[in-house]
Amino acid sequence: MTAVRGQQSTVISMVKAKSRNYIIDMKTGFYNRRFFNIRLREERRRTERSGSPFSVLTLDISDLADLIEKRPKLKIHQMKKVITNVIRENTRDIDIKNWHADTTVKILVPETPKPGATILAEKLQEKVNDAFRIFFGLKGVFDLKKNMRITSYPEAMEDSGESESKPSVKKKSVVSPPIRWTWANKKITRPHKKTKGRNK
Repeated sequence: MTAVRGQQSTVISMVKAKSRNYIIDMKTGFYNRRFFNIRLREERRRTERSGSPFSVLTLDISDLADLIEKRPKLKIHQMKKVITNVIRENTRDIDIKNWHADTTVKILVPETPKPGATILAEKLQEKVNDAFRIFFGLKGVFDLKKNMRITSYPEAMEDSGESESKPSVKKKSVVSPPIRWTWANKKITRPHKKTKGRNK
């Protein structure tokens, strides 16, 4: 019995490890792009059904490449590692983090409207700049307005016209008035002609 339980626990561990490798980018420790996009679609559907808010933070450090060129000892992978650690330490387990490119990282923050996402963005700006100052001697190089973008839902869906209810509403309001007006004209004109005929 002990041997069977041991084999079962080994199988379970192997399945968990395989599942983890399927959704995790082993180079960064964040979720891979495929899993990020799956979760993004799920959150959008949930927002369409219930109006529940969520936000996506996009961090872009491509402009920091100029600093790397000026400092030969500074490498982009070192910056990525520092930013990865800062994000991991200052976000929740339910937040979906993913390096979309060498210089772009995205954070999906469920159940968080724009004010909450803005607070997180300001916190990340402070922590990233502190880390850059400590490890690289760089002061204030990571700017929230320049290096970070916040997209909040359902506002973003409404602005882009992606809401499922909008097209149906527009079709009803455009199609129905001409039909009613046409039949109303017929009802008005027919009795009017008959009245004239009787008077003659």
